[in-house]
Amino acid sequence: MASEGFLRARRFLDYSPVASWGAMAVSVAIGLLQILLLALLGLFLDLVIHGGSVRQFGPEDAAWLAERFGSTTAEQVESALRDGRGVGLVSPALRLHRAGHPLTELFAGPASWFAWTRSNGTFLTGLLILSAVLAIAHALLVLLMHHLAASAVVEAATRLRRAVYHQTYRLGTLAFRALGTSEAIGIFTRYLEAVIEGLYVWLTVTLRAPATIALLLAFALAVEWGASGAPPWLTVAFLLFALLFWLVEGQLAAYFRREEHRNSLQASEQLALLQESLQILRLVKCYLMELFNQARVERQLALYARRLRERYLQRALFGQTLALLAILALALLLYGAGWNILSGNLGVAPTLTVLATLGCLYVPIWTWFEQQRTLRRAKAAADTVFAFLDRRGDVGQIVGAEFLPPLSRKLEFRNVTLREPGTGRTLLEDVSLEIRAKERVALVGQDELEKHALVYLIPRFLDPREGEVLIDGKDLRWVTLESLRVQVALVLQHNLVFNDTVANNIGGGDPAYTLPQIMEAAKVAHAHQFIQKLPQGYDTLIGDLGHSLSVSEQFRIALARAILRDPALVIIEEPTQPLDDDTKAMLDDTYHRFLPDRTTIFLPHRLSTIKSCNRIFLLHKGRIEAVGSHRDLLAQSELYRHLQYLEFNVFHES
Repeated sequence: MASEGFLRARRFLDYSPVASWGAMAVSVAIGLLQILLLALLGLFLDLVIHGGSVRQFGPEDAAWLAERFGSTTAEQVESALRDGRGVGLVSPALRLHRAGHPLTELFAGPASWFAWTRSNGTFLTGLLILSAVLAIAHALLVLLMHHLAASAVVEAATRLRRAVYHQTYRLGTLAFRALGTSEAIGIFTRYLEAVIEGLYVWLTVTLRAPATIALLLAFALAVEWGASGAPPWLTVAFLLFALLFWLVEGQLAAYFRREEHRNSLQASEQLALLQESLQILRLVKCYLMELFNQARVERQLALYARRLRERYLQRALFGQTLALLAILALALLLYGAGWNILSGNLGVAPTLTVLATLGCLYVPIWTWFEQQRTLRRAKAAADTVFAFLDRRGDVGQIVGAEFLPPLSRKLEFRNVTLREPGTGRTLLEDVSLEIRAKERVALVGQDELEKHALVYLIPRFLDPREGEVLIDGKDLRWVTLESLRVQVALVLQHNLVFNDTVANNIGGGDPAYTLPQIMEAAKVAHAHQFIQKLPQGYDTLIGDLGHSLSVSEQFRIALARAILRDPALVIIEEPTQPLDDDTKAMLDDTYHRFLPDRTTIFLPHRLSTIKSCNRIFLLHKGRIEAVGSHRDLLAQSELYRHLQYLEFNVFHES
């Protein structure tokens, strides 16, 4: 069944038209080479069986040789035949002429052009050389096909992954959760890998296998008909039996799959009951239920054994049924071949050639059916990929958006409501708050997702369902994304560092930042000292695949990244892991030097940070439950006191 997504994925192959069309053309040429190799096999068999001789050579044969090859060549052939020497390709040409066969010229032509074909020894050597040349050409063409297909597929894969990356960037909801990009990661890796594999199969197998099958069948029909002059019943019988085998195998496979699935489910149910019988042993001992439970276990074991036995027997029955059909097909094929030879309808050499050709059908047919599963997976994956690519972005920049000057008065949330994409769960409900410029505030609450939702609205990773977010009275929907994001710095725990050098982690790969500037930012963040001790200093690779850093070291590098950009508004999520006293002192010093004259929003996990904030917003079930200083909230809010106890084991502070 056609897949719209896979058809669209195939259009990406058009970016490399020479490679993609070349791969398909070469795949057909490979099938033609296989036919030529089989033709050489047929000539070899004819030479071995007939010895290159002609029985009862007569005047009519000599006349035809003189007319077709010239008097000199005819005399040489006649002399060789009288001396009992083989005449190579002349032998099948002469035998076909006697039978008045229309394919006579196919053998007589090369025999008259090339002298080496008129002697058994040189003809046999020539067949060997031609076979080697064709085999080498076949191998080179296969390599060329795979090279061209790989080139086309790699280009398509690169463009598809680039499209997924840009779409991920556009979709603000994917930045929502700490692991919110997991959908995009699945698209980027697992689904695209399936699509790419499907494109590769489509280029290398989809045309090649049917073309090879068609060429082999045509060759088998031509050999059988050409050699016997009668309808090619052997090949036709093979085709009919192959069709019957395919139909029966399909029905049997479907039936046995259903039965195996049913037995597997029932065996799993019995295993679950057996597990339960083990889990209630205390109950059994307490209530003296040993005999009852033992009988129960024996029944479950018997049922499980029966289902398991049926599953294995059905699997064996399916395999043996296919094997029996295959043996019957082979027996009938050999019977037909033997009948043709014994009745004189078809010679030994043509019969063996036909059998070899029909045997060669196994590989392309098996490859074709095997790769259909790959194509089915690719089609399903392609539909998922393009459904993702067709999704409309949640955040966009309107035409004529204004430039937003740095925050100078206040950040304001007005009646903001936000629901979690996908689930519809309400994360923020009618939230209104104001944060004055240069004020330091903390956002606390039990639900980390709610706190992230609120801070993600500021750089417009997503927009509220209802309400407005404003900076100095300007709705963020109506300002340019660049002017907004350039003045907001995020230091969040799930995006502290990435796999690159320390310098690029701090500078973000922006060439506008010089190494001295990066080092100065690192010094303010108290990261310079440990960076210098790394194997290559600021050129050391860090991140998941690079040099391992502690959470506090990663956090300080992320702080240096924010410091370097000199933002007007900073959002800092502190590490949840306990920090040693030296690290705490360094962080407090960094805050003291960096945060004055900046608007700061903390997602705090240190009591000292909470105490340093001018105000604290308590977020609970999507609403702002309380606002005030740490001391005020301890005195006034039972929920705040509960949260403080859970995180810091603090009941009361005087």
